[in-house]
Amino acid sequence: MKGKHIIVDGLDGCGKGTQMGLLREKFGSSVVFTREPGGTPLAEEIRKILLDNQLAGRSTALNNFLLFWAAREDLLQQLIVPSLREGKCVFSDRGDSSTFAFQLCGEEHEELLGAFLFMRKLVFESPGRRSPDLYVILDLPAEEAYRRMSRDTERTKNHFDDRELEYHKRVRGGFRRFASYAPVEFVDATRSPEEIHRSVLAVLAKKITLL
Repeated sequence: MKGKHIIVDGLDGCGKGTQMGLLREKFGSSVVFTREPGGTPLAEEIRKILLDNQLAGRSTALNNFLLFWAAREDLLQQLIVPSLREGKCVFSDRGDSSTFAFQLCGEEHEELLGAFLFMRKLVFESPGRRSPDLYVILDLPAEEAYRRMSRDTERTKNHFDDRELEYHKRVRGGFRRFASYAPVEFVDATRSPEEIHRSVLAVLAKKITLL
């Protein structure tokens, strides 16, 4: 697999969508852009269950955890691995870094750590598969992320959004903890989109040969 798989992640409100748009303008059709959960027809259906169905808000942490991994598995097999084999680079809006930061740390389900490490090994490290090459985490203080989300009237909210500030602080800490398990580069997301974009490109140039 000659292509590279890069995940862009961070707190809600960190500017991921803006940066993914700028990366799309930069690289165009020469790379593949996707998102988690989603990116394939089946994974998009799982996304609807996880994010849009209010019944999911009453589901167990383990059930949601397994659904995220089910969507991830389909995306990997149907889109990411074939693209990497073609030599294409793949940018994903969120990844297993979010599962770790939001579910294990933000929602305080440390009992899922063993399952998380097992699933990561199973999904990414079995024969014919590959772990993401780089995680670019847009780092933003929880207070600022919370403020941005509160002011964003255009954002479609779901049952995951009704969380207190302390939850977002735990999520930010979760992204930092995730760096113990994967190749992570943090980018200061308190600056202008243009400044952040330059930093993201600098990280990519330093860590990965894209084209």
